Amino acid sequence: MSNHSVISTDKAPQAIGTYSQAIKAGSTVYLSGQIPLVPETMELVEGDME
Repeated sequence: MSNHSVISTDKAPQAIGTYSQAIKAGSTVYLSGQIPLVPETMELVEGDME
């Protein structure tokens, strides 16, 4: 996979573990799962999507 780039933003929690927030390979973007964390504190957000 030589034509790829890592996508990362500080507007979302950093990846916990050895994976990236997203990878772009050619014209496809692969996203990792995301749990509801506050980026600044890494605290879990309770409740629903509302």
